[in-house]
Amino acid sequence: MSTQQTELRILQLEFNEISLPVIEALVAKGELPHFAKIMRDWTYLTTHSETDYELQEPWIQWVSVHTGKAFAEHQIFRLGDAHQLKSPQIWESLSQKGIESGIIGSMNAIRGKTQGGVFFPDPWALKNEAFPSNLRSLWALISGMVQAHATTKMGLRDLWQGFTSVLGLNLPLGVYGKIALQFLRQKINPLSKWKLAGIFDLFLAKIFLRVLKTRRFGFYTLFLNAVAHYQHHYWRAFDGSNFDPSIRYPDIREQDDPMTYGYALYDQILGEIMAQHDENTLILLLSGLSQVPFTAKEAEGGMNYYRLNDHQHFLEKLGLGQLQAFPLMSRDWQVRYQNEQERVQALEILSALKVKDEVLFRINEDTPGFLFLETHFTQATGNDLQIHQANMDVLGPFNAFFTNIAIKSGHHTGIGHLWVSKPTLCPWPQGSEIELTQVHDFAFALLSNKKISSPQSKAHFLS
Repeated sequence: MSTQQTELRILQLEFNEISLPVIEALVAKGELPHFAKIMRDWTYLTTHSETDYELQEPWIQWVSVHTGKAFAEHQIFRLGDAHQLKSPQIWESLSQKGIESGIIGSMNAIRGKTQGGVFFPDPWALKNEAFPSNLRSLWALISGMVQAHATTKMGLRDLWQGFTSVLGLNLPLGVYGKIALQFLRQKINPLSKWKLAGIFDLFLAKIFLRVLKTRRFGFYTLFLNAVAHYQHHYWRAFDGSNFDPSIRYPDIREQDDPMTYGYALYDQILGEIMAQHDENTLILLLSGLSQVPFTAKEAEGGMNYYRLNDHQHFLEKLGLGQLQAFPLMSRDWQVRYQNEQERVQALEILSALKVKDEVLFRINEDTPGFLFLETHFTQATGNDLQIHQANMDVLGPFNAFFTNIAIKSGHHTGIGHLWVSKPTLCPWPQGSEIELTQVHDFAFALLSNKKISSPQSKAHFLS
């Protein structure tokens, strides 16, 4: 193995939507020692992104981080649309200069024209571009789990497939054991299901650490999303002071606090990564955007998010079984059609669906060949609610097709956070406000004039 060392490598930790007031509150309680350290020792900057709320979505903002382009330039509006990108992502641009990257889970990203390195797509990607190819079976397993929201459909055969994939890649078996154990626990007690998002993040972090320790690249990313999920869904369990105490979460126990659990997990992951920090390593900890409590619908029983239990089965019940469903995050999904006749038929049937005289789905057509659907109905439900088709024909009970996955408690804001581990390399003074797109320019400028060598792996992982 070559012993040549790089002059610099950048670890871009993409902790999606982490919020400074929450971190400060938990640090004050002595619960996040590694966050406390970076708040003392690293340079802190505020980032600003889009001001239009509908553009304050992570699948838009992270494209801006990776390309250095605001939405007006990159025009990527939906999760899964990254293949329409016309601007290169930072790892593509670095690859043109002979610099390899290790990309783990970055949202709405594609491998593109990148040469070498490691690329592990986000679990909502429409194409399995995992590289090297021996990562593809593991990505397919994780993607299937996440897109199904890790339901009880997972069986022993699936768990065994995951075990053999982890064994073949020389990944820590302990963390995969946590996933398997979590599936078994939530089969027994569904109120523990919420922990799975955090355990998936831990698993991605272990993949990242394995790449970090065995392959010397110039640029790395790690994208984690559990805390964003917990904030959207469970803020009232963390701090109920602004919420109606009569509104209860149906999917956690009274004593559970998913947000504190998630931040503590991120602190643990941050500590493991900081242990790899040396004089040739720069860490950028980036939130992209952040969240604040959402209380606007408290008087209406909260804003409820509903997700289809089985997207393809739903299409079949509507007589649209020839179309292909692609579940996305939360209440969003896509339908792919093959021709104009299928498009017109799908629009006619799906747009006519109603619950309590409200349109069931909001439908957009900004991606050729696809319909993008979002569950528009958000009221609290009872067992008597029906889904009505055109001419008021009844499709069936709403609760037979949909599950309440959240009562919204966290709300996006375009203000984000950036911590830089080496103040001497940071071009902005402590407390500065910068545009989110400038993070790309900063990282690229530091690396682009240096060709980073990539010695052979010390172990058989990714060989």
